[in-house]
Amino acid sequence: MGLGGSKQPLKRTAKDETLPLNRSQRQTLLNVVLAFTRVKDRFLGMLGRTTAWHHLDDLRTFRTATKGERLDGVPAHLQDQALLDAVDTMRRHVQSAVVGTHVKAKVFTRFDGAKRHYAFWILHRYAHIGATLRGEAPDPTPSPGVKGNGMARSAAERKEVVQFLCRTLRKALGKPPRVQVRRSFALDSTLYSVFEKRGRQYVSVATLTPRKRRVLPLCGRGKGSNHVCIMLHQDGGTASVHVPYDVRVPVEARSGSAIGIDVGGTEVLATCTGEKLGMGYGTLLERLSDETGETAKARNKPFQVATKADERGDAAKASRIRCNNRGHQTLRVKRGRGEASVPTTVGQAVRQALRNRPVMLAVEDLPHLRGRTKSRKLLRIISLWIRSTLRERLEFRSQAGCSRLETVHAAYTSHTCRVPTCGYVHKDNRHGDRFHCLQCG
Repeated sequence: MGLGGSKQPLKRTAKDETLPLNRSQRQTLLNVVLAFTRVKDRFLGMLGRTTAWHHLDDLRTFRTATKGERLDGVPAHLQDQALLDAVDTMRRHVQSAVVGTHVKAKVFTRFDGAKRHYAFWILHRYAHIGATLRGEAPDPTPSPGVKGNGMARSAAERKEVVQFLCRTLRKALGKPPRVQVRRSFALDSTLYSVFEKRGRQYVSVATLTPRKRRVLPLCGRGKGSNHVCIMLHQDGGTASVHVPYDVRVPVEARSGSAIGIDVGGTEVLATCTGEKLGMGYGTLLERLSDETGETAKARNKPFQVATKADERGDAAKASRIRCNNRGHQTLRVKRGRGEASVPTTVGQAVRQALRNRPVMLAVEDLPHLRGRTKSRKLLRIISLWIRSTLRERLEFRSQAGCSRLETVHAAYTSHTCRVPTCGYVHKDNRHGDRFHCLQCG
């Protein structure tokens, strides 16, 4: 399906953790991960060339074209899943460039009539976008025998549109995606199954050995799906099963009132009614900041000694330090727990803010927090706000609840009286969390 396909349903992912894995189970999963990512990276390398982007429009042709280049020792079904995952990754890469550059809005503003129609026709197919990036001007005239009048335009008009799209998209696309971290693999319903035994749920996944599966015990009870993703954790000796499923969106929103929220430092959100959500958020961020700062410096001292030993030519001492020093692993585990608790706290606060499903949710845009600050510690804390996570949670929850999400400029919003007939702005209206309008009282 091209870029102009129908809107995809709203989805979310459930994570089912496994019990601690033994050495055999972990090694089997690691072998599958390495094989899957190797095949996926191979397919991404093929799709990295714009001349192959016509395969993004027709998956069957890509599967047929790569049948003779399959790797030995990897099951065919697993290679098909790697191919599907590679195509999906490349499609998302192109889609993010189109959305991130607001290219459709720019086309609508810059062109009109036939040129605008031609630009949207190009953006409708991946093959046309690839040809545009190569400097070619696809001809919209239909082939002989195909119904439709097409959009036959002059070569000068097509060249003007192609040059604009090429300049807009080339910088946003950057380098094509490749596999950077090798720790997960995808499976469809033919490569895994879920069953219960003595009150515990298990998942049986395919391995590199034909007709042999590996059984993994789950901590709880998970959901079934046509496709799952198995992610092997780097620390802790466990894995997680990521199950995507559709979210039921109500047809109409409830008759709730519009609310405004502000992003806080000590709490996640503060509503216009004075309610604070996600208390303890600031303490969590300060602890993560301290671990990133002083604790990380202390853990890094042995590595500095190892580096100096390498410079002196004492490779044996450097090797002993790197093999026996486990401090960085302990720090990574501790920091991982803290970083995992931040999205949880953010999600709980957003869910509480939207529990009554308001008609409209107004969020302040805080661009000044992205710049430099006077304190390095404050800079680390702000960077750990995970603004993208907060924004993603707000967008997902508001869309799932049929609430309209709007961003307003943050200037003077904390000093403005909320009474519609007043609206008086003065810095003395607010003292900390207390607001008292000097004009209307």
